[in-house]
Amino acid sequence: MKRIWLLCVSAALAVLSSAEEQCPKKVYSPLSRLLAPGSAVTLHCGGDASLTGLSAPAEWSLNGRPLRSNPQRTVSEDSVLITAARINDAGNYTCHRGGKIVSTVNITVGVAPEKPVLSCYRKVPTQNVRCEWSATNRPIPAPSCKLLVRKRLIGQSSQYNCTFSSTKQRCSCVLPHVEGDTVLYLVSLCVSNSAGAQKSEDQTFTGDSIIKPDPPINVQVHAVMRSSRSLWVNWSKPLSWRTDFYRLRYQVRYRTDQQREYQLLPSRDPRLLISDAGPRRRYEVQVRGQEEFDHGQWSAWSHEAYGHTWAEPELQTQGYQSTHRVHKGVLAGTVGGTSLFSQSEGSGLGEEELEVQASSNGSDLLARHTGWVTGVTLLGTAILVSLFITQYRKKLKTQLLKLGGLAPHFRPPFAKVRQPQMTSDLQGIPLSSPPSSGAQAEGREEPAPLASPAPPSPLHLMNMGYFLVPLKEPQGGPSLGPRSQESEET
Repeated sequence: MKRIWLLCVSAALAVLSSAEEQCPKKVYSPLSRLLAPGSAVTLHCGGDASLTGLSAPAEWSLNGRPLRSNPQRTVSEDSVLITAARINDAGNYTCHRGGKIVSTVNITVGVAPEKPVLSCYRKVPTQNVRCEWSATNRPIPAPSCKLLVRKRLIGQSSQYNCTFSSTKQRCSCVLPHVEGDTVLYLVSLCVSNSAGAQKSEDQTFTGDSIIKPDPPINVQVHAVMRSSRSLWVNWSKPLSWRTDFYRLRYQVRYRTDQQREYQLLPSRDPRLLISDAGPRRRYEVQVRGQEEFDHGQWSAWSHEAYGHTWAEPELQTQGYQSTHRVHKGVLAGTVGGTSLFSQSEGSGLGEEELEVQASSNGSDLLARHTGWVTGVTLLGTAILVSLFITQYRKKLKTQLLKLGGLAPHFRPPFAKVRQPQMTSDLQGIPLSSPPSSGAQAEGREEPAPLASPAPPSPLHLMNMGYFLVPLKEPQGGPSLGPRSQESEET
């Protein structure tokens, strides 16, 4: 056990030492000075001519070249005055006397970078790892960035060059990663320029633990028709989530303008129905997302979206509006600009009471109109039903009797049997012969008895004459119905 502990300590020390070697810090001494841009400094030539035995005047050089005066710099015999330090004022200043170096000093003009705070993430499980740092104080000159990476803590370290944006003051790095790999990374960022170098704290993570999607977009809030306590919220996944294999889960938070605390609801789909909202309220809604299996972090909250719960629309008619204005004027004591009451005889109703009374008048008018429409509809329906029953009463009665097995055998009323009519030639002949003698009766055959009339036939369903209206009888006699015509043909 002790041996394992010693191995861990030695590995950690090796990691720290290698990191220090990869990102060395610049150390300043009396012979090396750091100047901020725009600052002033005076450099003196070291030693005294009477003490050193050098009576020759002092001469100055910058990076081995003779130094001359300019508007920002004054060169004298024993000193150099820099009134406003600039980047090109940096370098090695050397004082010579009699061709010998008396003193030298290294001047650095710039702003060393601050200690970076590294942030690593993956927007989608199929992408590489991205690490970033944004500077709060602008380093001068622009720094260079390196990402120091070690796998499995004691593995071989590697470096990845990063890019620094002068406009955004941001250092961005890309670390290649294989999808589904669970390797443990140890990373840090080294930022350096001519003024100094700084290294961030070490971070350890796996590829799945740093997944952080962008916030959802297109958040919309709609009222639910005829539901004063519901809100319908829908949104879209971020554009950077370019995969259908991996999905997101969501959280929705909402509150009214008067509330401080949010209410939180989960959702698996990019839509949600809020069913506990208050009536006639304005709500603020935000959405965030995370990988569906709880890998990584929640995204930032989306932009705020606002919506109202559904409210029943008020009656808006021209007549009602004009009546409402007149009533309101009467209640307020003026119509057409003329006061109906004196100042001491006000109506006693405020604006809120007037609005309530106007809304009640509108509701009464709507109820009255609805009642009239309902009554007229019922009356018209009753009239149509009575006319239908009157027109088809006999037909319905016959059909009902037939369906019940009680249909009587009767001759249709319109199929009248035509009675024989006597012509003028036969009018003088009596219908019955006078009694004759017995001889004559014997010589004459007795007529056969008349056959009894056939029983009436049942109702003929295919006879359309039952449904025809009888015509007016002509002068020559009654009209022949379908039934009588069949009798004559027979």
